[in-house]
Amino acid sequence: MKIKSERGITTIDITVSIILITLFVAVIATLMYSLNSNTDALERRTIATNYAIDTIEELKAQAFSDLQDTDEENNTFENIDATGYSRKITIIDYANLPENSEDNTILSGLVKKVTVEIAYKEGDTTQTVELSTVIAKND
Repeated sequence: MKIKSERGITTIDITVSIILITLFVAVIATLMYSLNSNTDALERRTIATNYAIDTIEELKAQAFSDLQDTDEENNTFENIDATGYSRKITIIDYANLPENSEDNTILSGLVKKVTVEIAYKEGDTTQTVELSTVIAKND
C-alpha cells in the first residue's frame, strides 16, 4: 500500500494561515486602539484635575473676605485660556448649604464651601471633574 506524497502546501493550508494571521492582526490592532484611546482619556482627565487643584489653591491663597458667594443663576463655565477646558467656581457659605438650613448652631461667615468644576470635550461628550473643599476664616 502506497501513501500519497505530502510535498508542498495545499490551498487549504494557505487559506487557514491567512485567516489566522488576519484574526491575530485584527485583535492586536483593536487592543492598540483601545489602549491609545484610554491613555488619551486619562491624560485629559489628569489635566482637568490639575486645573481644579490649581484653582482651589489660588482660592485658598486669597483673603477669606475676598471669597464672595456665587449667584447660582449667573454661575456659568468660563474658558481657561485656549486649552479647550472651562471651569465653574461655586462658593457658598457653609451655614447656607441646604443640609445645614435647619441647624441653628452653625454660624454664618466662618466657613465657605468651594466647589470647582472643570469641563472638557472628549469626542462627542462633555466630561467634568469636580473637586470641593472648605475654607475657614483665620481671624
